Amino acid sequence: METNPLKLNSQQVYLINNPTTKQELVQYLVSNICAGTALNQEEVFKAIIKREQGISTTLESGLSIPHARLEGLTSFKAVLAVIPQGIKDAYGKNIKVMFLFLSPSGVQYFPEHLKLLAKLAETFTPAFIDELTGLKTTEEIAAKLPL
Repeated sequence: METNPLKLNSQQVYLINNPTTKQELVQYLVSNICAGTALNQEEVFKAIIKREQGISTTLESGLSIPHARLEGLTSFKAVLAVIPQGIKDAYGKNIKVMFLFLSPSGVQYFPEHLKLLAKLAETFTPAFIDELTGLKTTEEIAAKLPL
């Protein structure tokens, strides 16, 4: 199974210049990832928040990876937000990039789910995040993302 949720276009990338809270940012990204799909926005948001309550997905690098595995989903879905000013999470970590993704819950998708988490942690280094936060448009950001 060769899914590649890292291949985002500029419509899946958001430049957030007026950050509020992490929870509000997650809600905004959930509304965008669910737009035009049969996904229930409230259920997706609850699944992501439940996962975040278990263990925060914000890394020291400034990357936050809120995610959920959903019943009935048959492909990975992802959106990315770049927050140049940063936003603090509940633990005081500064989030500069948020990569929110949804993956199918079937066991056959779990290895790809884990590979994606590892690839995100490997790719979004502090230097790469700094580079992304210096860009001015979603098109520039999307062009810099790995394929």
